[in-house]
Amino acid sequence: MEFTAKKNNNATCDLSIQFSAEEVRTAYSKAYKNAAEKVKIPGFRPGKAPLNMVEKVLGDSVMDDAANIMLNQAMADLFDKLEHKPIRLPQFQMETFDKNTGAKAKATYDTKPEVTLPKLKKIKIQPKEIKISDADIQKELEGIQKNMARNSLKEESEPVEAADLLEINYKFKETGKEYPEQSQTGKFQMGAPQNPPGFESNLLGMKLNETKEFTFTYPDVYPASPESAGKSIIYTVTVTAIYKVTYPEINDDFASEVDGSANLQELKEKTKKQLVEIFGNALTKRATDDAYNEIIKESKFIIPESLILEETETVFKNFMREFGLPVTSLSDYAKRLGKEEKEVRESFSKAAEKRIQTYILKQKIADDYKIQISDEEVEAGYEKEAQAQGIPAETLKKEVQKQKAETYYRDKFLFDKIDEFVYAEVEKKSPKAISTEEAEKILSGKEE
Repeated sequence: MEFTAKKNNNATCDLSIQFSAEEVRTAYSKAYKNAAEKVKIPGFRPGKAPLNMVEKVLGDSVMDDAANIMLNQAMADLFDKLEHKPIRLPQFQMETFDKNTGAKAKATYDTKPEVTLPKLKKIKIQPKEIKISDADIQKELEGIQKNMARNSLKEESEPVEAADLLEINYKFKETGKEYPEQSQTGKFQMGAPQNPPGFESNLLGMKLNETKEFTFTYPDVYPASPESAGKSIIYTVTVTAIYKVTYPEINDDFASEVDGSANLQELKEKTKKQLVEIFGNALTKRATDDAYNEIIKESKFIIPESLILEETETVFKNFMREFGLPVTSLSDYAKRLGKEEKEVRESFSKAAEKRIQTYILKQKIADDYKIQISDEEVEAGYEKEAQAQGIPAETLKKEVQKQKAETYYRDKFLFDKIDEFVYAEVEKKSPKAISTEEAEKILSGKEE
């Protein structure tokens, strides 16, 4: 067997293989042996007929099997010799295949993606630094306060007041449409910020078991329920329970009840530290993502088209599962959206390409900068991960072993180390101090 391999500039390689007549005959012999178990020859049980008789009966009908046997063996023998490895088994085209003259086959196969990195120290980003205000701390404490609310059932004669918690049965219909067949039940917190403006005034003063019908028109812009915006809805509401909601006063006793803090000031300091850590970690991750985006812009990638196509399907299926949608074809999904398949596919393709770029970028950085992870660092990674999940490290490791996910976690911890290296390596301008409101916009992707 002789071969030639020519690397192309699009992450593919042209491979040509020439086989001797003896190699072709050997492949035929193996194909006949495989077929002998199934072929029926009069006077012989399956698999017991002489091989020469099997060959006479089958003739060239096993040619495809013989070619596959020969090519599979060839790739097994050639793999270590190929400078540019295939990322999947090549699809060969047989040019000739003859017992007397030999065979020739050719294929163009995809190779590993390639990337040329810029100098990391030339990449510039501007990190964001969180600025925690007294109002932020107070808001956090009020959130804790609401979680510690105490509900006491009101007497039958006591009316609904502004801060009460209600249990209600209700029906509703858009003006001119029929009621649903069954009533619905639920809880309604008076004074909740997500309540539509003006809705609560219809419930104020109602008493236990009282039923009231009213029409409410939603604001033209209502983000909490866009499908209701601008609609006039007829409600029929029955109050089935009224609770008076009381909250503990935010003072030293409150601090002690929350986590054993000596006083309110200590709880405030702890709260500030937690907010700084939570926002700080999130903003550092965002800054690291910004660094990767800049590195990608300055890098040169060569990625096989087939790899992008495969990853596009993976991204699409993950998207469907994440949103609880039945996994269908991308074409059917485009029809449901009323869009052209090409447009929808392109959006998923861009996400797929970005994922591939980020992945091979991290691998390249690890290779170029000799970044590896030790067993001790893996153990530390498990400790950190377990702490984040609120479980013992041993419990996490047992579950990882059960799921056979050791490689996944080792790679995760390695990539975390690469992220830290990249963030430390790139040039960082003076951090820009931002409020929690600004940070939340940035982290939610709503930054202008």
